[in-house]
Amino acid sequence: MELGRVLRRKIVVLDGAMGTELIARGNKGVLELLNVDAPAEVEQVHEAYLRAGADIITTNTTCADSLCLKEHCLQERSYELARAGAEVARRVADRFSTTETPRFVAGSVGPTSRNVTLANDTSADEVAQSYATVIQGLIDGGVDMLLIETAMDSQNVKIAVEQARKLSPTMPIIVSAVLSRIEGRVASGATIKQFLEDIPTAELFAVGFNCTMATKHLEKALKSVAEFSKLPLVVYPSLSAVGESAAQFVKPLDLLARAGLLNIVGGCCGTTPAHIEHLSKAVARWRPRKTE
Repeated sequence: MELGRVLRRKIVVLDGAMGTELIARGNKGVLELLNVDAPAEVEQVHEAYLRAGADIITTNTTCADSLCLKEHCLQERSYELARAGAEVARRVADRFSTTETPRFVAGSVGPTSRNVTLANDTSADEVAQSYATVIQGLIDGGVDMLLIETAMDSQNVKIAVEQARKLSPTMPIIVSAVLSRIEGRVASGATIKQFLEDIPTAELFAVGFNCTMATKHLEKALKSVAEFSKLPLVVYPSLSAVGESAAQFVKPLDLLARAGLLNIVGGCCGTTPAHIEHLSKAVARWRPRKTE
């Protein structure tokens, strides 16, 4: 995959938040509906991140799975919304992509609204079908990779990866987990080591963390992953506080890049094109983590 070649020469920049950016622009309700009802709104956000220096844009599909959509009686539209979200991102990425600066689309696969380990009102089969539908839509819409993000339950991750592999044996898969406030653990309470042992890392293209504040825990978490895996590392934290400036947001990530701990970096909840622009300029000075 061409992304692998790019990763060997630079730290690749992921985009920032989609949901909070759409809301800031006056949108509300089920944001995934915009992929069909108002695709221009989504395109504008993708374009803003690409102009800011993002190499990868993520689809507006984090809550496009049937379990999330069921709460709005929209579960039958999961495939439609996922495919439309992928097609919107694909069109924009292709417009901005050049031979020297290729742009990529990551299909966002959220955690659904149920964790298999804890939920007593769903089954593993239902979760698997939910993942399969949204993943099929993303693949058919033309994504370059799948981003299983905001992961908390290793069982959900295993199911999502399994469904992805059934649908596409070669599609690159990235898994990004949420860190707990307890150092060294993910949101489910499992240690980082246990989480990695419980998910099929052999099937992954990259692994890391998102929706996590850029704190000292992040550096220790990355070092912990690096001890167990040679996979590329991805990090895209949320803002530590409402209104956090681009300079404040970027500072800890710049230190991680300088320490040689990053391969893919971006922003999660609350981040804007301004944060990504500042970030892309900062990390351009540093070499990516060696994975070979």
